[in-house]
Amino acid sequence: MMKPVTKGLLAAAIGGTALFASQAMADGVGGVPGSVDDPVVTKSYVDQQIQAAGAGGSTLTVVEVNPGQTLYGFEGTEFIVRTGKVQAVAGNKGDGLTDLTAGVDLRRGAVVGTNHLLLIARSDNRGLRLAPGYDGISHVMVRGKYELR
Repeated sequence: MMKPVTKGLLAAAIGGTALFASQAMADGVGGVPGSVDDPVVTKSYVDQQIQAAGAGGSTLTVVEVNPGQTLYGFEGTEFIVRTGKVQAVAGNKGDGLTDLTAGVDLRRGAVVGTNHLLLIARSDNRGLRLAPGYDGISHVMVRGKYELR
């Protein structure tokens, strides 16, 4: 039979070992700060990465569309017509522009409403041009790759 003091020391030793082992396992999961698994980075590096991510097409550009010009978008490009009267230019196979605001597909020649968010699904010459009979200028906000011809 063990004496109470021995039992207490044995319990303390087992508890200390368990605590040490659990702490060692926890440190192994997250990595040591500054190591390859958990690198320390500078504020300038983080700012640079945020700026690079923002430059990947998340900015809006205002494009002026004049009579005789067509604004073509590439896959994933977004248009918002702000002023003027424009019509949809269908893709090579007759596919239209996706009007996300109205939830419809705008086929060739369809009038585009102002302030509607349009999405170009493929890079197949889809875009916008001024409506027939309209001789003004249209301003279109563009996010993504585009070409004005």
